[in-house]
Amino acid sequence: MAYRIVNMEEDPRSGQFAYFRAMADPWAGITVEVDITEFHAALDGRPFFLSFLYALTRAANAVPELRRRLLDGQVVEFDRCCPSYTAMKDSGVYVYCLVDSGLLPYEDFLADGKRRQAEALKGEGLAESGDPLSNFFVSCVPWLAYTQLKHPVTGPEDTNPRFSWGKFTEMNGRVTMPVTIFVNHALADGLHIARFYENLDQELAEIVKQIKNS
Repeated sequence: MAYRIVNMEEDPRSGQFAYFRAMADPWAGITVEVDITEFHAALDGRPFFLSFLYALTRAANAVPELRRRLLDGQVVEFDRCCPSYTAMKDSGVYVYCLVDSGLLPYEDFLADGKRRQAEALKGEGLAESGDPLSNFFVSCVPWLAYTQLKHPVTGPEDTNPRFSWGKFTEMNGRVTMPVTIFVNHALADGLHIARFYENLDQELAEIVKQIKNS
């Protein structure tokens, strides 16, 4: 993926960047119960995971700060990022699968995602595909309707955002699902996290609209 170098001395977040860069654990995470009622009802047999992944990837790519990474001591901003996610084999062991960044049309993304996932499940090991630095790291915990989740990271130089979601639940006619974002605070703040969730709501609504118009 192409990227540009960001001069953090001139960036509005230069102070925040320096402050959190000095921390041993600069990671921050938030879990939000996302309302997926209309989205869930509209799918009509379409794969839930890939459909939600499409919306999440587009929502994250729309926030420039979530495309920023540390590379050789500099901050770079990728033009787009692809999701690398966990896919589980029949044995209960997972492998990594890399799919499109969300530039494909929705239905094409589903078809391509099914193909890539089938290929990944034939493989072994946990090797990341492509350039891991440009990826969003995505996982799912479909067995638990959790309220908090912490992702493992390699250290303060690790800057790939992590995303996850859990089991959805229905109450009073509404379907909600916990969705977590985990970011290196040197590169992103609460405002950028909030923008991601706003974008996610919009992308889910857009999928519903596309399905109804198809």
